[in-house]
Amino acid sequence: MSARRAQPTKDEAHAQGAAADERPSGSEHFGSRRSPAWVLVPAVVIVIVAIQLTLPPTVTIGPLWLIPLIELVGIPLGIAIRAWPRRDGTWRTDRFMDRSMDVYLCFLAAASALNAVLLLTTLLSGSEDSPVRLLLAGFGVLVINVFTFGLIYWWIDGGGPVKRATGQVVQWDFQYPQQASGPEQTSGQAWTPRMLDYFYTAYTNIIAFSPTDTMPLTHRVKLLFTLQSAISLVTILVTVSRAINMIPVG
Repeated sequence: MSARRAQPTKDEAHAQGAAADERPSGSEHFGSRRSPAWVLVPAVVIVIVAIQLTLPPTVTIGPLWLIPLIELVGIPLGIAIRAWPRRDGTWRTDRFMDRSMDVYLCFLAAASALNAVLLLTTLLSGSEDSPVRLLLAGFGVLVINVFTFGLIYWWIDGGGPVKRATGQVVQWDFQYPQQASGPEQTSGQAWTPRMLDYFYTAYTNIIAFSPTDTMPLTHRVKLLFTLQSAISLVTILVTVSRAINMIPVG
């Protein structure tokens, strides 16, 4: 006679049902599959590295390949570890990895600011590079600025992408119009910003030099907005305009 499978008791069934109810659900459920946002991070870093490799040597410190190499090797391993869920379906969390990501993004922001400052000093001191190349370098610095700060905003808002996806946000760093309008204005579901929203926020901040439709709520984001606007102000109003004036006409 084959052994019959033991039926769960009433208390066990109730506990299993409660555990299922507490499990995150929806398209942002990180335990069932990898989040596409984590896959995009290395791609964005590769774009930043590619642009930096095209900058003139005077716009970077040390060998031309040094900063891009640090940026390139600093992210893929950590993202690969964090992006793949455990076998039990839970999301990987590690304080050391989180702090490492913080340091890495600070390095990206410092490299972006350094590019802008070196480009300005190159133009003011006179450069052998052609005005067209310096102008293109200025636009490259702006693109790096947008991607860098877009990643930073995506990483810190509400405590990070994991807390946003699992509904554990205690305080938001940004307020998007969709969040202010309420669930009834967003098809009955709570709206959560995606990576593209943070890139758009970073882009509008360098164009308007101020918040547009997305409001900074915390001091750290206001400081980051100020830093990003200062970098873009130097790049657009001083560097790019001077490079344009250097282009011979006729």
